Amino acid sequence: MNLSEIEDQSIALIIWNRDKENDVHVYSGKLKYLNGTYAFVNEENGWKVSLNDEQLSRLKPVTPDLKEMLLNADYALSLNMGELPEAGNKGGEENTGINWNK
Repeated sequence: MNLSEIEDQSIALIIWNRDKENDVHVYSGKLKYLNGTYAFVNEENGWKVSLNDEQLSRLKPVTPDLKEMLLNADYALSLNMGELPEAGNKGGEENTGINWNK
């Protein structure tokens, strides 16, 4: 997939709660190229989630039967989210600014 062709397209970010089974949220945003990397951006909430090559490779077009459920997005990406570990050992995890309880 040529990412530059889908830049600024709508993205449904499907976030699965690692800490609670069957708890999932869908967020709407756009794919943006910022500071040399692609990111999911939700300008309304000020979220910028950097996406690595592996995550970007999992971006898939939304099929018509899922369009409404995925907030009418053109593409979708599924990620896991959980509590950040103590400050000293994040293990590659990053703070996205997304608050699960909002």
